[in-house]
Amino acid sequence: MTKQSWTLVALVVALGALYLFRFTDLGRTPQIQINVSSRPFAPQAAPDDPLPVIFGLDQERQLTRLQVMPLTEVSNASPKCAWNLTSKKGSQPTRGFAYGDDLPGMQSLGGSAAKLIPGTAYRLQIEAGRARGSADFTPQAAGGPAQ
Repeated sequence: MTKQSWTLVALVVALGALYLFRFTDLGRTPQIQINVSSRPFAPQAAPDDPLPVIFGLDQERQLTRLQVMPLTEVSNASPKCAWNLTSKKGSQPTRGFAYGDDLPGMQSLGGSAAKLIPGTAYRLQIEAGRARGSADFTPQAAGGPAQ
């Protein structure tokens, strides 16, 4: 092959690689979309208790790691987690869960989930194999009956 042929082959390979990495998901970490919602009905809750928080995922996932921490702790090297679960093989496939639920197949690191403080911002970070996702949320107070 001539020098011009080798240059043309190298150019085609470079453009093919650029296309694969720029316009496909090859080489990117898959993202998990998380929907956070509160259930406004908590008849047994005290006025300063948080409303139940529900997390919904974009599709069924086998979670391998789950952490909930205050936003003030996110940048720390070893953040204090309000809820920390892990699994080597992954949890049973789930499409959603409530804060503090026992997820089958996952073990708690550091005990059970701590009580959320209404008005404090938190971040949920989850992993499912290579896929990752995070969502910020602020629990609201139950309010209780008016007196």
